[in-house]
Amino acid sequence: MKGLVVTGPGEARYTEIERPRPRPGQALIRVKYAGICGGDPGHIARNAYGASPEAPRVYGHEYFGEVIEINNPEGLPSRVKVGDMVVGPQNAPCGVCDQCMEGRFSICSAQYGAKVRPGGTFGEYLERDLDKLFPIAAEVDPLVASIAEPLAIAVFDIRNSGIGIGDTALVIGAGSVGILIGLLARHNGASRVIFTEISDARVESIRAMGFEAYNSITQDVREKVRETTFNGVDYVFEVSGSQPGLDLALTVVRQRGRIVPVGLPNPFRSFDFGKVVEKELEMVCVNMHHLEDFREAVNLINRGELNDEFRKLVTSIWPMERALEAIEASTDKSGGDIKILLEPGRGEVTYFIPRTTAEGNCEEVAK
Repeated sequence: MKGLVVTGPGEARYTEIERPRPRPGQALIRVKYAGICGGDPGHIARNAYGASPEAPRVYGHEYFGEVIEINNPEGLPSRVKVGDMVVGPQNAPCGVCDQCMEGRFSICSAQYGAKVRPGGTFGEYLERDLDKLFPIAAEVDPLVASIAEPLAIAVFDIRNSGIGIGDTALVIGAGSVGILIGLLARHNGASRVIFTEISDARVESIRAMGFEAYNSITQDVREKVRETTFNGVDYVFEVSGSQPGLDLALTVVRQRGRIVPVGLPNPFRSFDFGKVVEKELEMVCVNMHHLEDFREAVNLINRGELNDEFRKLVTSIWPMERALEAIEASTDKSGGDIKILLEPGRGEVTYFIPRTTAEGNCEEVAK
């Protein structure tokens, strides 16, 4: 098969690699779509999964695909069968440590040894444990199913934050996870959800979804919040991982409010804990998601009540063989892309948002 093969820090190319073989208790999946996560460029640049020329790795962790083979000689219970369209989480917890025994797979302590991370999604095939696969209903749009992973993160963040009926929130950063947090907060009863972004194109996309949205570079978000809230917002979801985002969070949250740092800060950021104490703030820390959150994300997708909104997040589909170009494009926020998908065997790029070419012409948008 072919895939985006990494052999070291920043060393990646789309080339041939051996097709994975499912071990007992696993399934082989033909990838239909793979999503590019905001963390993928950094993962490849620093070789986060430890690939080498002797042990190359396919990267990527978001996918939607078809089960084409199941290796289950002991007849273990399974939610899926050959032919099912499925999604699944990225992590490979040990399953036996104290955190795993309590269902908190994203913070597996690996105290008894770690599992090898499964094969990446930026290729034509991947293998996954049967108990980490969730079937997608036949009537679900495959593009919606492809955002299951970031949706699971948003489910985890909303559940842990405690946001509910009548609460107000500011979401800093309108990538796919940030937008999904906003959608779920509104679905959960929040009376007002405000977004701040640095991309005008994303600001317009957010407004089209019925949210307040401001460009934090050209507009004074602090003043906007002060003007329209009694004493700041109840919750701040900091999804950008940036220093200005963290500084803004401390300024606009009300006394005894909650800050949820979602975006991974890299490099390390400073944080004024004096303000945390002064305002008696709560910090709710979140790391990816747990298996129950992924299950609930799939349930939301299969029920379909928010799928029209979820569909708006997928803004372009690229051929898998142009994965490196697509990953580079994902770092350009000026074009308005939110979620880019890769598709094996696709011939050309399809955009679902208006896009201006280098010549100043607006390209046709797919429906």
